[in-house]
Amino acid sequence: MAPSIARQAWLFCCNTVCSERVLSPILVLLVHGLLVADVTYHRQELWQEISLWYCSVRLLVVATIALYIGTSCTNPGFVESSESQSGTSSCTCCFLLCCGLCMRKGGSMGKVSHLSTDSTGGEPSTNLAPDEPLDSLDPESGVQMTVIDEGIQKRRGTMEIDADEEGVELRWCKRCQLQQPLRSKHCHDCGRCVRTHDHHCPWVGSCVGENNRVLFFWYLILQSIELGVFFKEGILGISLLKPSVVLMVGLLFIAIFFLMVSCLLSFHGFLILANLTTWEHISWRHITYLKSLRAERGSPFARSLWWNVAVYCCGALWCPSILRRFPNVRYDNGGVLWDLSEQRGMCCLIACCAETC
Repeated sequence: MAPSIARQAWLFCCNTVCSERVLSPILVLLVHGLLVADVTYHRQELWQEISLWYCSVRLLVVATIALYIGTSCTNPGFVESSESQSGTSSCTCCFLLCCGLCMRKGGSMGKVSHLSTDSTGGEPSTNLAPDEPLDSLDPESGVQMTVIDEGIQKRRGTMEIDADEEGVELRWCKRCQLQQPLRSKHCHDCGRCVRTHDHHCPWVGSCVGENNRVLFFWYLILQSIELGVFFKEGILGISLLKPSVVLMVGLLFIAIFFLMVSCLLSFHGFLILANLTTWEHISWRHITYLKSLRAERGSPFARSLWWNVAVYCCGALWCPSILRRFPNVRYDNGGVLWDLSEQRGMCCLIACCAETC
């Protein structure tokens, strides 16, 4: 019994403590702390002086770390599929199936499908193919209609959406066993479907999605400012008589990280103004609702620039209740309900950024 418990404890530690979600934040915070300590050791004014500038630098470091932890720990917008909802839907499907079989057997005015007369007994028999639509009669108008079984559509991988989003197909995720809303994608690293999926960030250890992308953007802003400030302070801390190799190596890493974060910040600034995600920008031709559209004409979800910025900053997790009353932004089931609209041409600045990215 003891070896099995020890083995279970070891597997639990390997699956949790050694996972990317835990190791990535630890590694990033460790490197961040080493670079800050390196510059602070050679530039003692950063922790000794009490002037406004140095107090602001300390506050900047604390705010950057807080935003990084918030981005990593915040739910990126996983599409929930509760067991209660699945149980209710399965019971409903079974109930409707039983009702349909009873109505077909009794010959009532329900769903009638391909009635034929048996040559021997003279009673109607039902011949229904597994993937064949059901023909039903409208009790008011008497017009024959075709009803497609929902389960058949799920097995085929796509489902038709409501009338307000007519012509668009929502994908059925076989791994999560749920219907993906628009702009959602299944992340293989997280093992979940994420709303308004942007990308999976290995440095954060999680996905960047609908709920934490605004935190991620502000983290990039503060991180780039912090790297620039500490690079400047590190240059001032270099002594010509006794140059420190450790400080110079640290400044080299700070310069590399500053270029990386600045490029990423510029790219996400373009995504905000264009109302796009990294996944949509890279995989435009492979996405169901985008592959028939021209990428150079802009995102079908974009409105005005201010509207795009407001929707980006006011996700489902951060949107105040007063903004939820506006008809241009709809929230339901813990996420944004995106609507396809006519593509609006991007301005010259955004178009140049799109060609560059």
